[in-house]
Amino acid sequence: MKKRLLKSAVLSALAVSFVVPAFAADSNELFADVPTGHWAYDAVMSLADAGLIDGYEDGTFGGDRTMTRYEMAKIVDTLMEQTDTSDEQKALIDDLAVEFTNEIGSLRDEVNGIKDEQERIKVSGDARIRYASLEDNGDKTDYRARLTVDGKVSDDIKFSGRIATGDTPHNEGGAHVVLDTANLGFELLGLDTTIGRQELKLGTGMLIDDTFNGAAAQKGGFKVFYGKYDGENFNGDEYKDTLFGAEYKTELGAADIALDYMKADDSDREFYGANTEIGLGDNFALNAEFIKENESGDKALAYGISHKKTGLSAKYRDVEKGAYTSFGSMAYDLNTGSFADGFKGMEYSLTHDVSDNAVLNIVYQDFEKQDGTKLDGRTAATLDIRF
Repeated sequence: MKKRLLKSAVLSALAVSFVVPAFAADSNELFADVPTGHWAYDAVMSLADAGLIDGYEDGTFGGDRTMTRYEMAKIVDTLMEQTDTSDEQKALIDDLAVEFTNEIGSLRDEVNGIKDEQERIKVSGDARIRYASLEDNGDKTDYRARLTVDGKVSDDIKFSGRIATGDTPHNEGGAHVVLDTANLGFELLGLDTTIGRQELKLGTGMLIDDTFNGAAAQKGGFKVFYGKYDGENFNGDEYKDTLFGAEYKTELGAADIALDYMKADDSDREFYGANTEIGLGDNFALNAEFIKENESGDKALAYGISHKKTGLSAKYRDVEKGAYTSFGSMAYDLNTGSFADGFKGMEYSLTHDVSDNAVLNIVYQDFEKQDGTKLDGRTAATLDIRF
């Protein structure tokens, strides 16, 4: 190594192995362990003032210990990313890069390996607390916690599984732990395909928003699915059916549009649905959804307006008996039994971000049955936390 290069390496060796930002304004405070009488002082101050190197988080360089070539390579690798350097500084960095080529390559391979492992397995979760106050039927509360593991089986195959625990509205006080989802995802014939127990939501969820065992394939805005549904109906009785259908989503100007079809084969029921959301400026949106069931001819209609900035919304719902399903989002309400024969009325809600990972939703429903019989008014509050 040339004398000049050796001296430069020694100077750079005073730098930290992991470069961190230092916020003190005075360089003398940054490098307290480099004495003003040291032969490298001026050079270290020059490099620091140029913003090319920083010290440890405690404002020192830790200069009383020997630096390894890998630590030196980390410094050089960081310096190589600098763009605002003079010709002299760039020449020095290039010389150092040649000297530490092997170590830099090893470091990058190690970092890439760590990133790959981090991407291979991801653990996340969520928790929910729901409270409902009914005018003539008391208060109800339920809880739920879920833990999700997403992983890569290979570059082409992904795995997702979720464990859920908590009370359900159909089994009050009956805490349980279940394997909520478990599926493999991969590309098949150009389609993003998922096989196993998975979530299925069509439209806003009024038709179905639940899990089922089967297969789903998607390309752009088009999705098809087939599988077995195994859950509970609104009376809490076990309910099974074979579901298959399709959904197509597209945009038309300011409108998001979805067209849905689903057949519950075992019960010989077919559903046709359409929903849209139309943006009005930056904050307001109109939304509407329509569902028709073939056997009874019954229909479900919902339409309303929302204000994105405040999270406020108002919606009118008119759901006839045959269009109400046991696997829709309304079937998992805390007052499901009241909806079984159909209902209609206004629904008002407020959605507020409590923090970056917590959302509070408050809903007031003023419904009556299709025959005009008044249902209990209810106010419900749901806190969803994600981690």
